[in-house]
This record gives sequence, structure tokens and C-alpha cells, in this order.
Amino acid sequence: MQLKDDALLAHVQEALEQRSSKGPQSSYLLVQVGEQKFGIPMAQVVEVLESRRWNPLPVKRDNLLGVVNLRGIVFTIYHLACLLGKGETSQAKSGQGCIIVVFDGRRRFGLWVERMLYVQDFPNQELHALNDAQLLVTHLCVVEQESILMMDIKRVA
Repeated sequence: MQLKDDALLAHVQEALEQRSSKGPQSSYLLVQVGEQKFGIPMAQVVEVLESRRWNPLPVKRDNLLGVVNLRGIVFTIYHLACLLGKGETSQAKSGQGCIIVVFDGRRRFGLWVERMLYVQDFPNQELHALNDAQLLVTHLCVVEQESILMMDIKRVA
């Protein structure tokens, strides 16, 4: 994805800078994988990078694209669609898309996504828990008859 929308990137940056608690709601960076929207908690987003080349690893895993050196910090890049069981897309091979750098409390890593959408706040009472401790997706929210699946980045292996 060419970040033609510098405004979108600026909006995400602004949301990162305004992380103060807004009461009983949570902010999510929404991305699209296939036809489904997914939310990444803004509290876990560090920054968003225009897609760049990563260094492949000698060990091949479908969901692990490689590593990136960003300002002297080397971290892994995961393919979000593969983590979610959606399969690899041709855009990953071409480098189109963006990398969402996240921190799960223990480590920093990147999630490569084809399409970043926008930041949205959701009232906590509208987030419905999914009771499977193994899933990357932990909550569901329905907005205007569209389901949005919320992720917990701490569950990325």
C-alpha cells in the first residue's frame, strides 16, 4: 500500500500521541485482511512504517516474513493474514502494504498488513469477549451490521 494517505498516517500518529485514558472505551487501529476488519489495540501500537524490504530468515515459517533493522533495533515481521489463517497474499512478496510495529509488554515486533484503515474508539460494553484462550482474536464488536474482530497482540507466538 502506498501511503498516499499521509493524512491517515498523521491520524494514527496523532492517536498514538493522545493515548490518555478516555474512560470506558478502547481505541483500535483497524486493518483489513481479505474482506474482514480487524482491530489492533492502540495501546500496543508503537508506530506504523511504510512497507520496506525485510531480511528473510533461513528458517521458513508461513507467518514469519523476516527481520527489519529499524534505528538499530532488529525485530521480526509477521504476516498478519497468515497469523489469522487467511494465507499469504501476493502483496507481501511485492512489498506493498505497511508494517505496524507493536509492543506486547515483552517484545517489539512488526505486523505486515495489506491495508490499514483508520483509528476508531469502541465503548468497552460493545466489545464482546470470545472465550478461546488460544485465539489471536479475543473480542467481537458489531458496528452498523459489520463485525470487527479485535486482537490481543500478546497472543502472537
